[in-house]
Parts: sequence; structure tokens; C-alpha cells
Amino acid sequence: MTGVRGAMNRVMTQRSASTSGLSAVRCAALIVALMLAVVPVTAGPAIGTAQAAPPIVAKDFSKPAIVILGYGLKPNGTMRLILHTRVLAGLAVAQMFPQAPIIVTGGNPRNGNTEAGQMGKMLRLYGIPAERVIVEDRANSTVQNAAFSVPLAEKAGTSGIILVTSSSHQDRADTVFANAGANVLATVSFPDNNPNTNIAQFVRDVISPFTPIT
Repeated sequence: MTGVRGAMNRVMTQRSASTSGLSAVRCAALIVALMLAVVPVTAGPAIGTAQAAPPIVAKDFSKPAIVILGYGLKPNGTMRLILHTRVLAGLAVAQMFPQAPIIVTGGNPRNGNTEAGQMGKMLRLYGIPAERVIVEDRANSTVQNAAFSVPLAEKAGTSGIILVTSSSHQDRADTVFANAGANVLATVSFPDNNPNTNIAQFVRDVISPFTPIT
């Protein structure tokens, strides 16, 4: 796990999204993505051996939507590093679910560009087909991210959402999306805050495919 955190920290210091950055973030998402791949799609008995342990639930990962949350652009309309890393984390998950649509959400235009528009460009640059990307470029807050993205995921006929953002934002995003009626299947976070927050959220990400997200 030390190696994973080291790889993620190296990506956080880069000035632009590069092929080496993508390789590093794959390591960060690998454990979560592998856990997602083996989640059962049929109901099973709950495990209650530890009193403090969250309940185990069955989730349907047959057709998830990957939702990547935006972050404010620079005044010139280019992406900040934190937004690059969110897209890289989402891209790593997208490669584990090659049929999943990817919803990029965020408006807040700067210099003629929106957060979602810039994320969509980056995904296409890394080889994601344009028809796989759903651009939601009206949202100006996390609440609007959820309000506008959840219906898009439902319209695409998906079984739920894999929610991608940064570690310091994930807890709030989970709550907002759940309140908007989303079936949040799992979460994937890129570290952006102090080590304690990053590690705690990484643990929550790993168990998220098996536990309720409310």
C-alpha cells in the first residue's frame, strides 16, 4: 500500500496529464477496480461477525455509469491539476468497465470552456470514444452535479453509478448523490488533502462496492 500511495503522490506533483501519470493512477485505482469486478450481482447473506462492521449488500455492476465530478478551471479556461487527477482516476476505472458510459459533470465556464467540456476533451485525448462520453456542462455545484447527472445515468439504462472525485470531496459527494436518488455502487477518490484524509477515504473506497452508500 506504501507503493500505491507513493505512485499517487508522484502524479499529484506533475504539471500536466501524461502517459506516466496515467500509469501511476492505475495503481491507485487498481485495488478498487478489482474489487468492483468481483462484486456479486445476486443477493447473498449479510455478514455480521463484527458489531461495528457495515452491512454487506449485493450490488449490480453489470452496467455502471462512471460519473466524474468537475473542479474549477483556471481563468484562462484550462484545467487545474486536481481536475486532471480526477479524470485520470475515472479513466482507470473506465478501462475496467469498457462498456460503461462516462458522465463528466461541471459547468462554471472560464474563457469559453466548461469543466465538463475540458474533461471530455481529455478523455478523448486518451482514446475514449466520443460516443461513450456524456457531457453535462450546466452544473455549478455538487448539488447540481447530482441533480443533472443522475437522470442522465438513468436515461442511459445503467445499473447505478461509480462516483469519482477527490478524497476531501468524496464524503460530501456521496451524500449529495444519495439524496438525489442515485444508486451509488462504489466510489473512487484521488488523494488531494492530508494523509489521514487520503488513507481513510481510500479504505472507504475499497469497501464501497460491498456496503451501502448514503
